[in-house]
Amino acid sequence: MSVRLMSLASGSSGNCYFVGTSDYGILIDAGIGPRTIKKKLKEIGVDISRVLAVFVTHDHYDHVKSATILGEVYHLPIYSTEKVHFGIAFNKKVTEKLSPANKRIIENGQSVMIKDIKVTSFPLPHDATDNTGYMIEVEGQTITLATDLGAPTDDLRKYISQSDYLVLEANYDTNMLKNGKYPAVLKMRVSGANGHLSNADAATLLSEQATDKLKQVCLCHLSKENNLPQLAVEAVTSKIKTNTKVVALPRNESYLIEI
Repeated sequence: MSVRLMSLASGSSGNCYFVGTSDYGILIDAGIGPRTIKKKLKEIGVDISRVLAVFVTHDHYDHVKSATILGEVYHLPIYSTEKVHFGIAFNKKVTEKLSPANKRIIENGQSVMIKDIKVTSFPLPHDATDNTGYMIEVEGQTITLATDLGAPTDDLRKYISQSDYLVLEANYDTNMLKNGKYPAVLKMRVSGANGHLSNADAATLLSEQATDKLKQVCLCHLSKENNLPQLAVEAVTSKIKTNTKVVALPRNESYLIEI
């Protein structure tokens, strides 16, 4: 079976990723509508019934919009930390509440098996109730996702060095943020240690941790106001020392890697 990594959406308007095989898989985040998720999965021949679980990184609405609906309507187990589940329950924008039957706890540092897919969580700094990255092992491939983080961590560095594929935040260009229209307090939040990762920080991280094992980096969660895809890609390719392919994920369109 081939391995599939698909970005259904990436950005502040919504985030959702599919990781699995040609037969089944899991979702990382569900920040877009359930109908859109079903439609985009159908485009690659995956029915929603072949999604076995949803893993949530954190409780911001652009990552959890449909998480509870997928739990309650489609009876999918929703995995995250206890703190993130608490945050989802009290997120005023999330109207559907998740019942205990569909709630699953995976604390940072733990691993679970979903059929033949091993999912390992690890903490990342971000201004949410809690925040998680995931390393996924399936069919001999290692895929790491770190979608929102203010700064790299030792765990992330370790998992990047082990990865075949990586989804990594490159949220903003430093000059665009500095000279942009955001108020000063928001600029400080975005660039802070619990905010988002810049193009330059992503580039430095990859220059230090990328190995020849890393086949492709997908730069994600690019800011609509403070970044451009070409700036993000150029920042990373100018520093990365391997032959790794670097792409910027589109905000609203799908992007599929078949391995």
